[in-house]
Amino acid sequence: MRSTRGDIIDQALQRVGNTTASLKNAARYRLNRILQELYQGWDWPFLWTTVDITIPSNGIIVLPPDFLKPEDDQALMIVGRDGIQSPGVVQEIDHRTFQQTTAASPQIQGGAPLLWTIDYATRTGRAWPRPEASVQASLRCKILPADFPLSDQIAYDANVPLFQWDVLLADLLFEWAMSYEVDPRRGDQYSVNAESVARARGGSFPERSYPATVQLDPMFFSRPTWGYDTT
Repeated sequence: MRSTRGDIIDQALQRVGNTTASLKNAARYRLNRILQELYQGWDWPFLWTTVDITIPSNGIIVLPPDFLKPEDDQALMIVGRDGIQSPGVVQEIDHRTFQQTTAASPQIQGGAPLLWTIDYATRTGRAWPRPEASVQASLRCKILPADFPLSDQIAYDANVPLFQWDVLLADLLFEWAMSYEVDPRRGDQYSVNAESVARARGGSFPERSYPATVQLDPMFFSRPTWGYDTT
C-alpha cells in the first residue's frame, strides 16, 4: 500500500524536527509543486494516454484541459469520418511552415486534414486542409494532472498522489523543509534525491519500449524513385 499525502508530509517533517501546523500547511502546497515539477520535467509512462479528438469543419481542434504535449509529430491519427473508418496520420509541423502552407492555399477544403500545428497559448490545434465535415481522430499525448485542492485538508491528507515512488516524494519534501531549519545536511540530501530521481527514471520504462535511435522524418525521408522499376 502506497503512502497518502498526509503520511508523506508527516515523514518529511518528523525527520526535519518541525511539525508545526504552519509548516504542514506550507508542505501541502509544496508537495503539489514537487509533483508538478516531476510531471513536467520527466516523461513518466503513466502520464501518457490516448484521447478522442474531433476535428470540426473550421479546422480548430480543442485540446483536452490536461493536455501537455503530443507524444511525437505523428500523434494525431484519423479514425474515421461520416461514420466510416478511414485511418490516417495528420503530420504535425511548426507554426511558420503551417502559416506558409495555409497562406499559399487558404481556401482548400478536403475530406481529411493532412497537417496540423499547436497553439499552446490558446490550447488549440489548427488542421489543414479543413475537412468538409467533422472528422473523428485520436491523439496520443502527455497529460498534466491538476493540483489536488488545498481547501479540504482532510481530503488532501487522505489522497494517494499519482506517483509510485512515495519514499522519493518524502525525501524531496524533507530536503525542502530543511531550509526552514538551516540544516547543514541539505546539500547532501539534495545529491541523494538527484540519484533517487535518476533511479526511478531508469526503472520506469520497460527495456526497449522506445527506439534507441531517432527515427527519420517521414516528411523528408522516403523511398527514392530513381533506380527502381516503378511500372
